[in-house]
Amino acid sequence: MKLLPLVCAISAVCLLTACGGSSSSNDNVATSDTSAGTPPPTNTVTPPPTPVPEYDISFTSVIENDCGIAPIASSLIFHDRQGRAIESPIIKQDGQFQHDLPDNTHYISIIATQTDNRNQKQTEIITINNVDDISSDLALGTVTFKGYQSCSCNAVNFDFSELAVTNPGYTVTGFSNNVILANNPSPLTLCTNSLQEKLLFIKNENTGDVRGGLFSFTDPKNIVLTDTDFPTAGVAVDTAQHAQTNEYVIISASTSELLSREQSRYARFSDTPLYIFPDIVEQSYITSYLEQTSSQAGISVTIASFATNTIDDTGTYNTLSHIQGYYELAAAFAEFGNSFNDASQSVTYDFGNTDQRINEVTVALRWQDQFNGNVSWAIRGKTQANIAADLSFGNYLNENTAQLSNPSLSVTLAAHQFNGDFATLQRLRTEPLSSNEIRDLLAQSAFLNITADQ
Repeated sequence: MKLLPLVCAISAVCLLTACGGSSSSNDNVATSDTSAGTPPPTNTVTPPPTPVPEYDISFTSVIENDCGIAPIASSLIFHDRQGRAIESPIIKQDGQFQHDLPDNTHYISIIATQTDNRNQKQTEIITINNVDDISSDLALGTVTFKGYQSCSCNAVNFDFSELAVTNPGYTVTGFSNNVILANNPSPLTLCTNSLQEKLLFIKNENTGDVRGGLFSFTDPKNIVLTDTDFPTAGVAVDTAQHAQTNEYVIISASTSELLSREQSRYARFSDTPLYIFPDIVEQSYITSYLEQTSSQAGISVTIASFATNTIDDTGTYNTLSHIQGYYELAAAFAEFGNSFNDASQSVTYDFGNTDQRINEVTVALRWQDQFNGNVSWAIRGKTQANIAADLSFGNYLNENTAQLSNPSLSVTLAAHQFNGDFATLQRLRTEPLSSNEIRDLLAQSAFLNITADQ
């Protein structure tokens, strides 16, 4: 196993440190960007229809990026417990699958291949482990792959000149950078390709006046901001309990932002206090992030942790703790790393004795090779599982490639505060985000991600 040094580095770092967290943000403030290669998805607001679950397994595969959501051609492969491909890949150009599971199926893999703007091949694999433990139909809903094509900017231009006259010295928050309302403020262009609406708010210097407004982006247009666009008073959220030096807090107004872990940073920990706007936002969420990075033997290891909870209309929330049990985590990672020593045996992990909330583990491998391009492979399973030593993909992937380059390994532990079975969890993770169950699932969740890069 070529990734053994990465796994050992993860184990060693966990033995020496506690765990902390990170995030990324994408506010899409940009100028026009032209597309290349395969046409990108159009800016749709809902995924394509999902097949009716009349078969053992059903789902629709889509790509999602700043251009929107669109179906993508993908392949479905069934594996037995030893990792062997039971059937040749089943390819669907429209991404809609309805199929019965062959006997002895233990894993299923869904694969999508794209070409990015630089004409580089991108291969993404999602493997679900423990399929034979699922007694009911595996209705996965929408399985989403990352889109790599860019598209033209659907620009909305914001004019601050009138707002600056009535609110001199105020700050407009909601873009990637705050806008100070001074004389003759410059306009700002926001790319709204994947946005349906945007929350903005203004505040004066002593935060005695904080008001928010929600702006719809049904069509690209010019928006001249005025005082009447901000009718709703903000409710302060007390973040005093989040005071660690490596911790920061983000408030989100959208469940989809929580799912992608790219929260809209309209309120930051550096802005004290933070605000919600319950009159115009149905539900707000608060997420605490912790992060720690260290290097060992030429390998960089990042430990990222975050925990999310809902905020009520008064600005009050219950603190959801980050994933706990550091010594137990270290022992579990050490066992995981040791299982790589024998390449003929399956890789084993057991995180069931760490934080009791953990209900899902994802092992992700990333590398580059000459035939498959940039590969991202995520294997999703229960808290205790085996991963076959040689998961085979038949003729779909060239498994006898040249030396792999730029390897990276990450392990994500998910605590969704969810008490249902594994099958229901898989369904909820991929259902449309309007589902109340999905909102509840994400509203009380904690994740721990450990990534090693060589």
